[in-house]
Order: sequence, then C-alpha cells, then structure tokens
Amino acid sequence: MKRLFVAIKIKPGHLLTNVYRKIKDDLNADSIKWVNEDNLHITLKFLGDTPDKDLSLISQNLRKSLEGTGRFDFRIEGFGYFGNSRFPRVLWLGIEDGGQLQQLFKQINMGLENFGPPEKSHVFKPHLTIGRVKEFKSMNKLFELEAEFAGEAFQTAPVNEVILYESFLKPTGPVYKVVEKFELI
Repeated sequence: MKRLFVAIKIKPGHLLTNVYRKIKDDLNADSIKWVNEDNLHITLKFLGDTPDKDLSLISQNLRKSLEGTGRFDFRIEGFGYFGNSRFPRVLWLGIEDGGQLQQLFKQINMGLENFGPPEKSHVFKPHLTIGRVKEFKSMNKLFELEAEFAGEAFQTAPVNEVILYESFLKPTGPVYKVVEKFELI
C-alpha cells in the first residue's frame, strides 16, 4: 500500500522564498504547520492509500491523460487563506495561469477517476499551500499580509512535468518520494 498523489513541483526562487519567510515570521505567534520550502507543490489529484497492484494502471492512465499536453508557465501571486475570517484553515499563495492548470486538473482527474477518493468538488482553485493552521489569533496581521501582497507576482513557474509522488507522514512533516515523472512536450 502506498499513499500517493499527483502534483507539480515548485522550485522556489529568491523572491518567493523571501515572501514565504516573511509571512512565516509575521505569523510566528500562531500555531501553523508550515510546508517545508523543498516540498512546495500544487496537488492535482490525491489518490491516498493505494494498493501496489494499482500502480501500473495508474501510471498508464496518467500517461494517457497527459498525451499531447504541452509545457506552460504560470505566475505565483498574491496571498490568501481558505476558511472563514475568524479561523483560517489553510494559508496559500495564489496562481494565475489563464486556465491551463484547470485543464490539466480535468485531464488528470478524468484519467484517474477510478482511483483515490471521489473529488469533494469539481471546482479547482489552483493555489500553493504554504501552511495549515492549528490555532490562530493574528487576524489583523493576516489581513495586513493579504493587502500587502494583493496582486503582487512572486515568481513565474514552468510546468515541464507532472509527478506521481508517494507520501510518508512523519512527526517532523511529510516526506515525498518521486514514484514517476511524466514529461510534458
């Protein structure tokens, strides 16, 4: 059994790293599980605990769903959160891509519709999760950061490949292992 997901890896540049660290420093009084900078990614499909026997078929279906998909770029810009204004649950950086990630999400989810848990929603809001909130008190600081970074672009990121990852949950945070890379043309 392997805990799997499909994602696009983000290699943070200098500006993105500085913004991430500023947000982290400004919200250091709160209980937030921060995503390790080396683990930044955009999840396209969470497969969860998957029997080893399904791996070959997942790989085939994923490869087929990506046929003819070209490389593209997107911008990482803005800062926000999911949840309500009294208790944010997830802190994220926004994505501006002109709909290409949405299309990639649809292709992958159609190709892997028989694997993993059913999607909670067919609405995909591309974002880069940077932290998961455990306890939160700094609403004013959160609103200030949201306003400070509104519409600001931090990095252009290339999408050259889609990666099937295995995830290992550790007390220090998740560890991701590449199972297979699918290069885009």
